[in-house]
Amino acid sequence: MEHLIELKDVYKIYNEGESEVRALDGVSIAIDQGEFAAIIGHSGSGKSTMMNILGCLDIPSSGEYLLAGEQVSHMDDDRLSRIRGRKIGFIFQGFNLIPSLDAMENVELPLIYRGIPREERHKLARESLCRVGLGQRLDHRPSQMSGGQQQRVAIARAIAAKPPILLADEPTGNLDFAAGQEVMEILRGLHDEGHTVVLITHDSEIAASAPRAIQLFDGKVTEDRRHRLRRGKPR
Repeated sequence: MEHLIELKDVYKIYNEGESEVRALDGVSIAIDQGEFAAIIGHSGSGKSTMMNILGCLDIPSSGEYLLAGEQVSHMDDDRLSRIRGRKIGFIFQGFNLIPSLDAMENVELPLIYRGIPREERHKLARESLCRVGLGQRLDHRPSQMSGGQQQRVAIARAIAAKPPILLADEPTGNLDFAAGQEVMEILRGLHDEGHTVVLITHDSEIAASAPRAIQLFDGKVTEDRRHRLRRGKPR
């Protein structure tokens, strides 16, 4: 069976030679359609480098990255950009919302770049904001919302175009505990609806919210464990 995401013996090496740094050191993983996987590691473990490669923001020094069966390891920036636009929805720790735009406009912006007609953009943006519980805040700007609400706008923006993969980079990192739990509940709900979710985190409790946790240390996969969940917690 073809995997949705597959890394094969991937290396990412900086300053090759005597002072080289192996940010990724022979990583091989596969993630299937509909999985919810957390990639966990402390600072310097390689998880940010892996996120950049999985998100088609960077390419490996060597090895292969197949995304839905398509070899993307050595694509140029333009082709990587097109792949990102079609297949990946990003959720960042810092929200990355435009302060001068309201919630609807923030969600619609990437849809404009994709050439989606105005009426369809409005429909998709409204649907995704309602999906994350912000149907009453469509015209609110980021400064008028809490951190948790801003992150929900960011999630709505990520899912509006219905990409097959959601890539969440420390999505609760700037939130208090309650808001973080709300965000994780939304991500679990999206997974239950069939989305493939890849979560990047340093927090073992957050990683435990995912049915699968891939541990990175010094650029290597040191553990790949699966567990059943019960109400969002490992069993």
